[in-house]
Amino acid sequence: MQVQTQGFPMRRAGLALAALLLVSGCAMAPLGPSTRPAPPAAPAPVTPAVPMPEPTSPDAEASGAEQACIAAGRERGLDVLGVVGSRAVSDTNGAAARDVMLRVQRSGSELEVRCNYVEETRMARIMLI
Repeated sequence: MQVQTQGFPMRRAGLALAALLLVSGCAMAPLGPSTRPAPPAAPAPVTPAVPMPEPTSPDAEASGAEQACIAAGRERGLDVLGVVGSRAVSDTNGAAARDVMLRVQRSGSELEVRCNYVEETRMARIMLI
């Protein structure tokens, strides 16, 4: 019995060539959407910064709460530069009150302090120094 060995090396070379082409073809094909670079994102819209309100003059037509808070700040030895803002609040008992933000100067630095004014008792308290 005679074994045919001539065709075997050719068949082996053909299979190797086919495998090589198959592997090289896979390397050139994209793998999916994750391999593509993401398009550049649109820049976020730029909004201008809201300027801080300028403090009003301490003596300019301030409400009763603002006047009381300015006086309380001065009693505490603060150089009151002005009122930054105020808002209506309720105290712990539910009575009408007002929080007044004052811009003050102390020891050479400028800062804002909160003053709480209770309308019922007409008492102003500086909350933070």
